[in-house]
Amino acid sequence: MPRSATVLGPVVMPRGCVHAATGDEACVLVVHHVRERKTGPRIPVTVLQCQTHGRAFTLYPLGHRPYGRLAIAPVGLDGELLRSTDGAPQVDGKRPPAWSTTLFGSAFAALHAPTIKLTDPRWWATEAPERLAQGATILGVHPALSVQVADAIAFRLEIPRLVLRQAADAYEHARGRVARGGVLVGVLGELGDACLLDRVLAAGAYAGCWGAVTRWDAASRGARGRVFPGRGAAAG
Repeated sequence: MPRSATVLGPVVMPRGCVHAATGDEACVLVVHHVRERKTGPRIPVTVLQCQTHGRAFTLYPLGHRPYGRLAIAPVGLDGELLRSTDGAPQVDGKRPPAWSTTLFGSAFAALHAPTIKLTDPRWWATEAPERLAQGATILGVHPALSVQVADAIAFRLEIPRLVLRQAADAYEHARGRVARGGVLVGVLGELGDACLLDRVLAAGAYAGCWGAVTRWDAASRGARGRVFPGRGAAAG
């Protein structure tokens, strides 16, 4: 979000840092520096320093995560849902979320852009399989996940367990990028529009794709935090 006319930065500051014992603990936070990124969000990220705890941490734009090259959910810097502009069929007068612009884009590319295979075969041989596997893990359909973990991810994604188990079976028996991409696209279609970022953050944290997440956003009286703790941690 704009911090000034020329600088992008957090529109609100958190009340506490990620090292605070409770979400209500007040901290003295200052901007330590702004760090340029070669990959991931196309804006500098803000590094905050907590003078109370003597620690620093980084604020990432909504939809992005540390070391991530692509967004994990189709939301803008303000957290608003981004919708597809590629001519996808409308549902109830609305275009579907722009999942093809996220790390799940390889699933859509496998289905809808076969010419990419010819123009850049190295991408299909290296990055595409890795992104498909990561997407399958976040969505709870990767064969390496236990039934217990997959069911917990289904709960966080708010998808019926039976639907996700059927998708997991289809993914395990799928052969090739097109078949696997089709399974992931089908699961994404089950998510709907509401609270997509929160659900993906919670699912990815539980799947072990990233650590505990504290989300800060604008509220009527400043900032508030929401924690997605990951596997085995108490709900925050």
